[in-house]
Amino acid sequence: MKSKKLKLGIIGGGPNSWIGHVHRISSRFDDKYEIVAGVFSRDSKQSTSFGKSIGVSEDRCYSNYLTMANKESLRKDKIDVVSIMTPPGSHQIIAEKFIDKNIHIISDKPFAADLKQAKSLFNKIKKNKKIKYALTHNYSAYPMVREAKVLIEKGKIGKVEDINFEYVQDWSEGKTINKKNSRKMFRWKLDKKIVGVSTVLNELGSHACHLAGYMSGLKTKKVFADITQVSKIVKMDNNAKVLIEFDNGAKGMFWTSCTARGGVYGLRIRIFGSKGSLEWVQNDPTYLKYNPSKGAVRILERGFHDASFSKKFSRIKFGHPEGYLDAFSNIYREFAESLKSKKRVFYPNEDDGYETAKFIHACKKSSKSKKWVKL
Repeated sequence: MKSKKLKLGIIGGGPNSWIGHVHRISSRFDDKYEIVAGVFSRDSKQSTSFGKSIGVSEDRCYSNYLTMANKESLRKDKIDVVSIMTPPGSHQIIAEKFIDKNIHIISDKPFAADLKQAKSLFNKIKKNKKIKYALTHNYSAYPMVREAKVLIEKGKIGKVEDINFEYVQDWSEGKTINKKNSRKMFRWKLDKKIVGVSTVLNELGSHACHLAGYMSGLKTKKVFADITQVSKIVKMDNNAKVLIEFDNGAKGMFWTSCTARGGVYGLRIRIFGSKGSLEWVQNDPTYLKYNPSKGAVRILERGFHDASFSKKFSRIKFGHPEGYLDAFSNIYREFAESLKSKKRVFYPNEDDGYETAKFIHACKKSSKSKKWVKL
């Protein structure tokens, strides 16, 4: 394993899949993986055709994940890792099948469709000591996010007291949503069996709530949420506003929406402590704003001067843009290295996934009851 590439299998992410393209590129950034097998489409002919187009041999282009898990586990050259990039409702059942075959997992978010699935998958991972699991909450792998995490661990902003974070997009492209155009606009995201317990929280909110806990080191204690749907006819969760109390007593405010008109990848987080604050914006990821309670605001730049920890995760010299694909690649690289090392890793795992699932479950329960709900 020290000299050879890890053999990677893929479930999902076939023709016309943007996220599949991201995963495949990211897995190859550091020459640590070779894609050798996969299920790239529900249509077996399309799966074979697409697999062959990216260099996978025909006999390892499968028609479904069950066949792939069973056949790969019997091969002498079986896959080492499977990467799952299907809709949320299938993440848990696919992962568990490959865990039973002692194959490592890299999964797209969210961890699972709902809390019941999350509990099952979490317990399955913890019981199998032969495998490792990574969750691609890729924003956690941006160099300046990790710089912020370490600064907070070192006490640079003191005790965390408040966290304000949001993630908003506009999936409607500015159009008025109605029953007629919603199916074309949102497709499988309207189906709870596929998208899970909440569209906006699973698809966008899971990233943001993970980021808040990841950077601050805190866990959510209880929430008070207000979740709305597109309309009485289009019953898809599209907006959530949440008050949060963290385990150290800190307070939080969180907003996520998939129909925020003009919202273009609006992920931002501000963390305030007893000695100062930090702010990171995904659209300008190279910089971290550090505002001490006494003194001038400082803009820390990735890989430059006082942002020394970020150099570990930087791929190009400071002064040049770096972003989404690089962050994904950091997770793939770290995961590969973790299979042969016991050094501290920073990629999200099953613990992060389970905490996020509990957060989303509590938000849904709170919004329905109009009360604070403990996790």
